[in-house]
Amino acid sequence: MEDKLQILKVIVEEEGFTNAAEKLYKSQPSISRDIKTLEEKYQIKIFENTRKHIILTEEGRELYNYACQLAILDEQLQTKINQHKEDVKGKFVIGTSHTFGQSMLLDLTIYLQTKYPKLNIHIYVYNSADILSKLKDYSLDLGIIEKPVLDDKINSEVLTRDKLLLVKNKQTNQNLNQLRCYVRETGSGIRYYQDMLLQQLNLTSRKVVINDNQLILELVKQNMGFTILSNFSIKSFDEDYIVTNDLDLNRNFFVVSNKSRYKTNKYNTIVNEIKNYEFR
Repeated sequence: MEDKLQILKVIVEEEGFTNAAEKLYKSQPSISRDIKTLEEKYQIKIFENTRKHIILTEEGRELYNYACQLAILDEQLQTKINQHKEDVKGKFVIGTSHTFGQSMLLDLTIYLQTKYPKLNIHIYVYNSADILSKLKDYSLDLGIIEKPVLDDKINSEVLTRDKLLLVKNKQTNQNLNQLRCYVRETGSGIRYYQDMLLQQLNLTSRKVVINDNQLILELVKQNMGFTILSNFSIKSFDEDYIVTNDLDLNRNFFVVSNKSRYKTNKYNTIVNEIKNYEFR
């Protein structure tokens, strides 16, 4: 019905049905039917019976004034929406894998919060499987994971890459198959690669599952076993206790999102900032 009120407004302002039809790219019979629909809805007569001029009845003037008020409100709403589009603010929820969250997310968060001080970033650390699940139920706005995704409900793009290292204590001289191998839980992105590399290296060590990269690294530093971790998980001070072997495997980190999610200007701005950020 708002469209028909807009047609009434144009008829009055263009001083006739013919001019209004040309401006609206509609036929004159079509806009005549729209006026008839308004008259039937409000049980009024909108125009006086005259062929020379467009003259509104008293009720027609009231309806025309109402149409003008609606047009002003619509313009105000559009202005307000556009202002929101320009302003990156409010809540944005990121789910990140353990490796990325513990090693690379700090600098990215500082960058985003500094550039967009009105933005409130909420960060949760999950394994990759949980991140995909929470994207689908809209608990997360965006996810960063470390394994490929084959899911028709999820968008996935390469964000950055790392390399995987075999990590053991400097003091150990035992065969690795005699040591515990600390691995992440099933569903974790790095567990996918840990299993693959252990098989490739013919290592049948007893696996001990721990769902925290930092704790795994600390146990290796205490000479309690070995592990496979990202180079991003190893800091310079860790190298006083451990040695690493490059496994010649680079892997990608992926930025993932729900395909069905409505992408606002704020959403697209933040995602583009993350994709263009230079990770070190």
